[in-house]
Amino acid sequence: MHRLMNVMRILFLVAGLVGMAVSAWAFIDPSAFPSLGEARGMMGEPPSPRWRAALGFVISCAVAGYGAGILRHRQLP
Repeated sequence: MHRLMNVMRILFLVAGLVGMAVSAWAFIDPSAFPSLGEARGMMGEPPSPRWRAALGFVISCAVAGYGAGILRHRQLP
């Protein structure tokens, strides 16, 4: 079980770092992912690509922080 948790933490860390890189790329160049801007079934206009990239960056930071051990709760004995 301990080994499984270590593998999960590494996967969370890698996924968070990759997400941060992709979100930073989308923030710098909003035209990099044009299909993300289509609104299908939404009531109004979707947010700008930079706002979506910023939200993705924050979520990726949280995922990487959990994988690195910064956002995990303390281990019980």
